[in-house]
Amino acid sequence: MEAADFVRAWEAGAAETTVFFPQNLNDLLTLRKQRPDALPVAGGTWLLHNQSSRFLKLPNAVIDLHLIEDLRRIGRTESRIDIGAAVPINRILSAGKNILPRILLETLGAIATPAIRSLATLGGNICIQGRTMSTHPTLHILDARLEFRRAGGSRWVPVTHSRTDGRLCIEPGEILTRIRIPLENWNAQYFHRIGSNPISGFEDVLVFSAMARTSRAIITDLRFAIGSNHLNIYRNRDMETLLVGRKIPLSRRDTTNFLQTLEENLKERQPGLSEFMRERSLSLIGRLLSNLPPD
Repeated sequence: MEAADFVRAWEAGAAETTVFFPQNLNDLLTLRKQRPDALPVAGGTWLLHNQSSRFLKLPNAVIDLHLIEDLRRIGRTESRIDIGAAVPINRILSAGKNILPRILLETLGAIATPAIRSLATLGGNICIQGRTMSTHPTLHILDARLEFRRAGGSRWVPVTHSRTDGRLCIEPGEILTRIRIPLENWNAQYFHRIGSNPISGFEDVLVFSAMARTSRAIITDLRFAIGSNHLNIYRNRDMETLLVGRKIPLSRRDTTNFLQTLEENLKERQPGLSEFMRERSLSLIGRLLSNLPPD
């Protein structure tokens, strides 16, 4: 679609849509209280992706977030980085290339194309309802936290408790404002995606994120999560602790027992995961365990 055609399609689609342009965060929170039905939009890539006709079909009310500076800031302390929900992904990659955990950089860099990443936001990726996008497993194991604000209050929610049955647990009048990422040292970080980008709608997609910390050839921490665009996140803290305290390289027996236990757990807790994807998950975690650095 040429630029002029796109503008005409947008104007035709927006003819019956009310678009609000709040100037600051206070205006936004007041508006969210008055119009909880209005859809907040920053990059709008998911909204555009779901169009199937020549003319854009927009909700009855849209809130444009581009003027809200508080949502477009990146702040940092020694122990964490706070990313505004409306910061474009390409800007996060640029500003955080020497700061963010490598696994998050790889995850963000794998989203769509550079042109889409210049519009798409991390907040938007998190807020897509009913799908596990590729950032979710990585944010899980990083123990990221989300700030939700509304008129008169705010709350921080761990990413691990932010969804139920694939849907974001957001209350009427709330909006996601910041994503907080702890800055910790992990000497093994691994991200892998199999299949098309989840934004494509392709159903057989697997996203695997894992991190480990070792010291003096001992595993001191291990985290991994598995996501698919049609399943909830799989993460099992009990499984993660099974190998903590073991020496590396792991014995064949330890690795085999771990993978067998994980396979049984995946069959029980993720019955919708195809046999192929389950086997690939086991292969990926096996590859991580066999390549753990001693320090």
